[in-house]
Amino acid sequence: MPMTVRLSARTERAVNALARRRRQTRSDVVRDALDHYTAINGAAAAGRGRPYHAWLDVIGVVSSGAGDRSRTTGELFTAIVREKARARRAG
Repeated sequence: MPMTVRLSARTERAVNALARRRRQTRSDVVRDALDHYTAINGAAAAGRGRPYHAWLDVIGVVSSGAGDRSRTTGELFTAIVREKARARRAG
């Protein structure tokens, strides 16, 4: 279906350059870009797709406070298991 879209001069230059590099028409470049955009945003907005894509904008935003948590997790888990084993033996 034909469609007319007004682009800024900067965006038009970028589309033209990308079309030359890919040896595609400008229409092909715009179609590919829209397909990519709707695949990412359309699926996440509609609740479809993988959960990772739905949370992509918040992953890595929250700080746990401790920078070495991944290194000490095994040690902490081992300590918890040992403590529970001691409590069972003592109880």
